[in-house]
Amino acid sequence: MEKKFTNMRDIANCYANAMNLLRPETENLHQMVAYLSYNIADEMDYSDEDKKDILYASLLYDVGIGMMPERQERYYFKDMAAPGIGIIGDVPRLKTVCEVMKAADPEQEVDDEMFGSDKFQDFAEIIDVADRVAFMLDPKDAALNQVESICDAISELAGNGVSSTVTEAFLRFAEKEYVWMEVLHQPEIFLHYITDERNVTLDEAIILARFMSRIIDFRSSYTVMHSSGVSATAVRLAEIMGMSEDECKMMMIAGYLHDIGKLKVPKSVLEKNDKLTDEEFNIVKEYAYYTNLLLKDVEGFEQIGRWAALHHEKLNGYGYPFRLSADDIPMGARIIAIADIFSAVAEIRSYRPGMSKEEVIKTLTEYVESGAMSGYIVEMLINNYDDIYSIRDSEVRREGARYFASSVDVD
Repeated sequence: MEKKFTNMRDIANCYANAMNLLRPETENLHQMVAYLSYNIADEMDYSDEDKKDILYASLLYDVGIGMMPERQERYYFKDMAAPGIGIIGDVPRLKTVCEVMKAADPEQEVDDEMFGSDKFQDFAEIIDVADRVAFMLDPKDAALNQVESICDAISELAGNGVSSTVTEAFLRFAEKEYVWMEVLHQPEIFLHYITDERNVTLDEAIILARFMSRIIDFRSSYTVMHSSGVSATAVRLAEIMGMSEDECKMMMIAGYLHDIGKLKVPKSVLEKNDKLTDEEFNIVKEYAYYTNLLLKDVEGFEQIGRWAALHHEKLNGYGYPFRLSADDIPMGARIIAIADIFSAVAEIRSYRPGMSKEEVIKTLTEYVESGAMSGYIVEMLINNYDDIYSIRDSEVRREGARYFASSVDVD
C-alpha cells in the first residue's frame, strides 16, 4: 500500500476555492452548495458515506463551467454536465462525481451497477436545488428575510425536474433558522463533515492535479495544452538534473497547477491578441498570488505550492508578485519558470504558430542574459532540446484530443 501524501478534504476544498474564482458574483458558492447538499441528503436519511460522496460532488459539480461561452444568463447543473464529464471522466477517485453529472444530463447513461441510478438522480437533484438556493441568497439582506421567497421558488420545482422527495427534504431543513445564517456567513462549516480518512497517495495526487489542469486550460482555445506541456517539460528537466523520483512527481503536480490562480483572470484578458494595457497586466500579475493562496494550505503541497506560485519570480529581483531575489527562489520554481516560457513559445496556438527551435533557444538565451532565468537549467534544456520537445509534444497532443472530445456547442 502506497503511503499517504495528502487527503481528499484539502484537495476538494482547494479546488472548490479555485472554482469560486470563476463565479465571483456568488461568494463561497461551492461551499454553500456543499453545505446545503449535505444537509438535504441528511434529511433524506442517506448514509455517512453517501453524504461524503455528495459533498465531493457538490464541490466539483460545475467543473465544466469554464468551457461554456461567457454570456449574461447563468448556467444550471444540467447545462454544465456534458463538458464536466469530459474533464472528470477518467479520474478514479471521482467516479461517483462523474455518475452524478451523468444523472444531471438526460442524454448520459448512468452506471446502474455502481450504486443504482436512483441515488445518483437524487444527488443530481439535490445539488441542483442547492445551487439554485445559493444563487438566490443575497448577502446584503438579512438571511431570514429571504426564506419565504426562496422556499416558494423551490416548492415550484417539485415535479418539474426535481422530485417532491428532494424538495420536501429541503423545506424541512429550511425550517431551522440557524441554517440560513450558517449558509450565508460560514458555509465553510461543511469541512466539519469531512474527516481526513480518504487519504491520497502521490500518484493519485498527480491524477487529481491533471484533472484540475483541464479546468484551468480548457477555458480558452489559446491555452488548451499549456499546463500539460509545462508539466512534461518540468519533469524531464528535473530528471536530467538528478531530482528524486518523488520530487519529479511533485514537479509534475506543480506544472499542472502552476496556473490555477489564472481562473481569476477574465477570459477576455486571456484571449486578447493585442498588447495588454497596464490595467489588464495588473490583473494578470495577481494570479500567481492566487496560486499561492489556493495551494499553501493543502497538506503535502508545501513545496509544490512554492514551486508553482513563484514561477514568475526572476533571479534579478524584477519578477512578480513577491519580488524575490535569487537566493529566495527554489530550484523547483526556477525549473517551472523555464518550462513555462518554453511551453508558451513552442506550442501552437489558434492565433499563431509555435516558434522554431532556433527562435525558442534565442528567446530563452535572452532571458538568461537579462538575469531573469538560470543559465544552467536553460543549458540543460538546450542540450536535450529534441528529447524534451518530443515529450512535451506527446503530452499536449493527448490533452488537445481530450479538449476537443469534451467541447460542447451551446446555442
